[in-house]
Amino acid sequence: GIEQDIKQAKFRNFHQKAGINLLYTVSWIRDRTKPIFESEDITPQQFNILRILRGSFPQPLSTLQIRERMLDKMSDTSRIVDRLIVK
Repeated sequence: GIEQDIKQAKFRNFHQKAGINLLYTVSWIRDRTKPIFESEDITPQQFNILRILRGSFPQPLSTLQIRERMLDKMSDTSRIVDRLIVK
């Protein structure tokens, strides 16, 4: 369990334990997907855009529509799309 992975036996409450477990899991997934993205020469944000476009195919989407569907809402969608077009 999370207790063994982070070497912490006690948590203040279930909510703290769940939050820490969620953060740990996100980091674990990021570590395992990083080599895949690097091998394809794309960023996680670029992958997210490609995933969105694949899901909407054959319907086109505007950058605003893409941004609304992105997992990371802080991304500069137009800039990322421009970089994907170059690639």
